[in-house]
Amino acid sequence: MGDLSDFQLGQTVELQDGQTATVQFVGQTQFAAGGWIGVVLDNATGKNDGSVQGERYFDCPPSHGMFVRPTAIKILDQSTPKANGRIQPKVNGEGPTKRQSVAPGRLRRQSVMDAATARRQSINAGSPTPSLKGPHIGGASRV
Repeated sequence: MGDLSDFQLGQTVELQDGQTATVQFVGQTQFAAGGWIGVVLDNATGKNDGSVQGERYFDCPPSHGMFVRPTAIKILDQSTPKANGRIQPKVNGEGPTKRQSVAPGRLRRQSVMDAATARRQSINAGSPTPSLKGPHIGGASRV
């Protein structure tokens, strides 16, 4: 048990009921005063999906997220695992906008949200567009 500064994203923690969870948010929230730790549970015994009252703090499956006070949990693992491809968690309400997507059987592609246009933009080199084969008139091929 500790205070906010003791917690880091990705740590494994134990709740008072003995369940283990992974820290996905550390900081202040809009729904209640004081410091909160947002965790993702292994099973659907939580209260949310990482959002409360329309504000998203982290992303997880429905009923797998929960917010707890720092004094109500115990740190089990100090390591911080790599990002898992989901929306990146927020710390003190400030979250990175970098996202990763994975297509089945393909390599990961990274993209960044452009705040001005609210659109994702690739930060990887684009792949060449295959050229069309055969003569084309008006978008249709002649056979």
